[in-house]
Amino acid sequence: MLYLVCLMFLLVAVTPSSAVTSRAPQTVSYTALSDAARASGQLARYDGAPTREAAIDLAGYHLDLTVPRTARAYDVIPISYTLTQPLGRRRAAVEAVAFEDAAKAGDTPLYDMAIPGDLDVKIEYLGSVSADFDNEHYIPLTADPKTPVSPFPPYKRDSMVRSSNVRAANAVWFKFRITNTGDTILDPEGFGASFMQPHISKLKGDGSVEWTAGTVNMFERQLSYLYPGESTEQWVNFFCPQNGGDARGLKEGDYRIDLSMLYRYYRDYNWGVNIWAGKEFAKLTMPIRVTAKGGKSPVQTSFEVTDKDDKMPGYFDRFEEFMTSFRVHRWVREDTVSRDKIYLQVAPWTEKVVVKLILTDPRQIAVAKIPIRITNETLDVKYNPGNVMVVNQGGKQMPAFVAQSMPAMRTGFQLGPYPEKHLLQQIQEMKDLGVNVLANTAGSWWAPEIGGRKGVELHSACYKYWYDVLARRLDMKLMGWCVYPPTSPAWYANAAPLLGVNEVKYSTADSTYGGHAGVDRSDPIVPEVIAAWAKYNYERWGDMWFKTSDGRVPIDIEDTWGWMRDDINIRYMTGPLSVQRFRDWAKAKYGDISQVNAAWGSQFADFSQIEPEKDQGVEGDGIDQKPVYNKPENPFHDWSPAVSDWDVFRTELRMDTYQKANEIIRRTIPGGELALRTEGANLVVPGDGTSDNMHWRHVYYSQRRDAMVFDVVKQRDVIHFYSDYTTLPYTEQEWRQAMREMVAAGVIPVFVPQFDHMRDILLNPYYGRQYQMHYGLDQPSKGMMVHCLMAAYPWWKATYEEGGAPGMIWSDYLCDGFATETTKRELKLLTAHFAAMEK
Repeated sequence: MLYLVCLMFLLVAVTPSSAVTSRAPQTVSYTALSDAARASGQLARYDGAPTREAAIDLAGYHLDLTVPRTARAYDVIPISYTLTQPLGRRRAAVEAVAFEDAAKAGDTPLYDMAIPGDLDVKIEYLGSVSADFDNEHYIPLTADPKTPVSPFPPYKRDSMVRSSNVRAANAVWFKFRITNTGDTILDPEGFGASFMQPHISKLKGDGSVEWTAGTVNMFERQLSYLYPGESTEQWVNFFCPQNGGDARGLKEGDYRIDLSMLYRYYRDYNWGVNIWAGKEFAKLTMPIRVTAKGGKSPVQTSFEVTDKDDKMPGYFDRFEEFMTSFRVHRWVREDTVSRDKIYLQVAPWTEKVVVKLILTDPRQIAVAKIPIRITNETLDVKYNPGNVMVVNQGGKQMPAFVAQSMPAMRTGFQLGPYPEKHLLQQIQEMKDLGVNVLANTAGSWWAPEIGGRKGVELHSACYKYWYDVLARRLDMKLMGWCVYPPTSPAWYANAAPLLGVNEVKYSTADSTYGGHAGVDRSDPIVPEVIAAWAKYNYERWGDMWFKTSDGRVPIDIEDTWGWMRDDINIRYMTGPLSVQRFRDWAKAKYGDISQVNAAWGSQFADFSQIEPEKDQGVEGDGIDQKPVYNKPENPFHDWSPAVSDWDVFRTELRMDTYQKANEIIRRTIPGGELALRTEGANLVVPGDGTSDNMHWRHVYYSQRRDAMVFDVVKQRDVIHFYSDYTTLPYTEQEWRQAMREMVAAGVIPVFVPQFDHMRDILLNPYYGRQYQMHYGLDQPSKGMMVHCLMAAYPWWKATYEEGGAPGMIWSDYLCDGFATETTKRELKLLTAHFAAMEK
């Protein structure tokens, strides 16, 4: 939940009451898990429950604590403690974790990424591989959906060589080994996380930088926890648009590779660092020379740890996420005793609760490892005979589990020069863990092949190999798909052969999805092109498409019309045809311009002056995204009567487009219908724009920007399948309620959340950006994005039991949504409980 928080100057429950503490910086608390557990009554189960006691002594500080002896899987448990602090300028944190692997941790007290200690790594360069495209044998797709499968991979590789002299080629990969040499468990998920960001710079003759480029994924993720002494190896392929058609490779010249290790940073508040990139803690630099033939030359690297400062959070007072919780105590001016509780959500595999006492100035740690018994009754799944999202596996119906893979956008050539190996490993792992339906982003990389492109394009090659070869080999079901996004000109420029015309003409709109010029949403060609690509995909891959038990074939269309997010709050433009259509809509509703003005508080002389997309604002705070409806002087501003009508109209326009597309689709795809996916943590439920619960406010207002006003969607009865890359950590109770309401409204949930990295918005007076407008609040309030790890199993269980298909996003490394060892363990458990489910 999103919470209003207040400044906390004094320690909670200080004894004696006259104790004087340090004046703290402005701090906030994020206690979503315990608040939800308290509201649901779950915490009350532990009132008076048997406990184990433990004590920690460290440098004059003493901690007494109690932990319940037994807990149900995924319960939030109270950990009561008494902390004795001596006079002194040292901060003290009490942290508890439920994830530590006893075999890997051993007896050494270890920090983790929520409150890191010594972040230190060793980075080794292992070598490079150069490859030349094999255009001669590459087989592009054609208008004939039965075009033969292309050989893969579509290039000829060199053997790996460790040298500073690299051969110029169409594609080049570099391999590195990362070893954790510090005292902190590195992990990829939630509040605290570590990851790698590589860059390559082309150097001029004098050694200055000509240009710098990164990777397609921007950040290279380590998917498992890395304990001190453990290593992982990763390939890096740079995306260098300065090289034109050889953007995946390198041309001759001198370069410098900079490989940075980053971590989520909380010492001081910095909006840009907090929301996205994090802060560097170590860096490897390596000069290379790219030549026509390559060769063997000595490798010279330089390495430094760039952040040795204390890393205890400076502006969080309390924090909770799945398997981690902490409370930071400020330094005191006299000996002080504090009695308090922290609350920890335990995992089904938790064997010990590790409680840590962490001090600053200098940094020290001591731990207590308390055994706990976890019971599994909360894992039982109730069979839903009415759930139509099922897959036949070996003659037995199993619940569908949908995972979105990204073999073109994120996990093909981007992860190494041997995609035929690692793509197979990925899809095999997905199947072994229980994924039985794959979802598709439906990007347009391969569409130009239908329009006549002949040469190798790596996104397209990996995309086709995944669906032509691997999905069939492993007998995976696929969600049907058509286009992403439907405003992209690429779909129209290459659709002529599919529509039997020489050229597809269309009207344009400024600043459509992604801020690019695109297709006017009211152009009659839009539903025809959507249906044409759905038909093509069905004729090539439709034998694997998923069908519900009642005979429907959902066809994904990814189509976001607007956003409510910390860094993006826009409505994409619809175009001149759509604006004229809105004028007609307004005239039909109000009849006369005077009635329009009376309803909107506007002063239009006639309907031709109505321009909702004109003279709008920008995001602000250094972000130039637009249009943002944030100008009070414009009749069309959030959440005016005029913009309310505009959002209703836009929703109607969306429904009209999909309805027409469905009519065309069903001519060739029996049972076919569009299944909408959006971005922005949206739900097809009413929400509540006046609620004290900010999650329901988000639902209510975000669906308006996204042209998904619930009442219109329900009344039109066009959308029956819906998904989103959910990034807002709705509570388990909120999620179950939403799933039930969606199914009752005739919309089946097929969400692909990113559990590893949820992004809540914490309302507070101090940090973040202004949220009064976004949430329709009476008073100004800032909203700060909070990274957190979310337990997936309770959401999956609720989704299935209420009539939907559980799922997740598997590999969106750029957007920080991917399967980690945590979610993989949860999925393995879910699959086992599905198999054991009583019917």
